[in-house]
Amino acid sequence: MPRPHRGSVPYAGDSTIFTCTQPGQVALTFDDGPWHYTARIMDLLERHGARGTFFVTGHNLFLHRRMDDESGPYPDLLRAMVRRGHQVGSHTWTHPHLGAVGSEERVNQMVWNEMALRNVLGVVPTYMRPPYGEWRDASVRRDLDALGYHVVMYDVDTKDYKHNSEESIEDSIAVFESAVREDGNASYIVLCHDIREWTALRLVPAMLRILGERGYRAVTVGECLGDPERLWYRDPEESGRAVEEIT
Repeated sequence: MPRPHRGSVPYAGDSTIFTCTQPGQVALTFDDGPWHYTARIMDLLERHGARGTFFVTGHNLFLHRRMDDESGPYPDLLRAMVRRGHQVGSHTWTHPHLGAVGSEERVNQMVWNEMALRNVLGVVPTYMRPPYGEWRDASVRRDLDALGYHVVMYDVDTKDYKHNSEESIEDSIAVFESAVREDGNASYIVLCHDIREWTALRLVPAMLRILGERGYRAVTVGECLGDPERLWYRDPEESGRAVEEIT
């Protein structure tokens, strides 16, 4: 599959992305899914005219599920993400520490996830988030650059992975509320996890309320970087099939 570097958004070999470039826009991002709570999060986003970015793990060993298993709900959920205007990025196949494995395993982790997404969507993403936020290793960046990926981190970490209860999720809400400027003129990439129940039940509604009150728009990572949607994915067959045709 050809892996050209297209557009103005930096690829892994150039720099790592930590925030949006468009003032007044916030990218809410969700790692480790899809899972039971993902559909609820999508519905919440759309109810507020918002779009999100989902960095998906193909074979989540902790959840005992594969996202490309057509006997389960996740392929249809992935197709709905794209159809409804959300962005799908890669979070590797099984969520390893990329700096702790060799180059062959790193490439396999990305390509196996691509194969699963190709089977479901017919396209593969050009955006990824490294598990555990580990991107600094030069060999990791080199491999991801060769595969044609933008590496996306974040500048607001809600730490919802530490606060998965009705009481403690308030700490994540407080982190978000204190991080986001009140004048609506800043921009952020926000880390959340769609496999967490209280993220779906409390954190996402609170974030959307705060963004609305402060005049921000919640958009995809691609949009907040000024990248046209046609560059968010690659067609493995180079057939020119439009993303809009995915159903």
